[in-house]
Amino acid sequence: MYGVERTGVRVVVSSPSDPDRVNDYNAWYDIYGTVVTHLGHLVNCFRFENPAAAGSKEDPRAVAIYDIVTPDPATAWPATENSARYPKYLFDDPRSSLVSPALRGSWSHGGSLAREGTHGAVTGVHVILSDGAGGAAREQWASAVLDTGLFYAASRFKLIEGFPEPATWLEVFETDEQDPLTAYSRALEALPGSRRAAEIEERQAGSFKFYSSYQAAY
Repeated sequence: MYGVERTGVRVVVSSPSDPDRVNDYNAWYDIYGTVVTHLGHLVNCFRFENPAAAGSKEDPRAVAIYDIVTPDPATAWPATENSARYPKYLFDDPRSSLVSPALRGSWSHGGSLAREGTHGAVTGVHVILSDGAGGAAREQWASAVLDTGLFYAASRFKLIEGFPEPATWLEVFETDEQDPLTAYSRALEALPGSRRAAEIEERQAGSFKFYSSYQAAY
């Protein structure tokens, strides 16, 4: 994290509005991600995709996860969006209309777990949006998932703000598996006797493979 500590994340879930122009969609996002991660509030952006997704709000194609490093994570997105260097000019590019957001929001960091030992570079993530329960129940489940050996890290975040009506909790499981899109389903198969806490109300979940990253060196 280049000597800084993550205090939260900014997440944008989206799909290309024209499935035949995925390359243009990604090209525009490459430029946007590079610029906004050099404004001092969001220092990293990791983009993940599921090429087999329907591209609907219920089954989106891509997720972008930005690391927030401001002491108060609630200030990060407003400070970024209102910065004099925020790249408003990029929205004059016709390719910007290809980005069809399904969800945008900021969450504060609530806790992380990591499996002992070394691991490879991230190949994908499983993202869960849910309501109900608290950090203890989520930490217990994350620990069980990490024990399967299919994920090396799990982080949870609590909602600050977002649109439209995001879930209270965001959980991100990181894997270095060769087939990241099936890692979570394989973890569930390895946990036949384990169950998520009944009070956790899952709203949306999906697995995505690594696509690209933009990192601002400090």
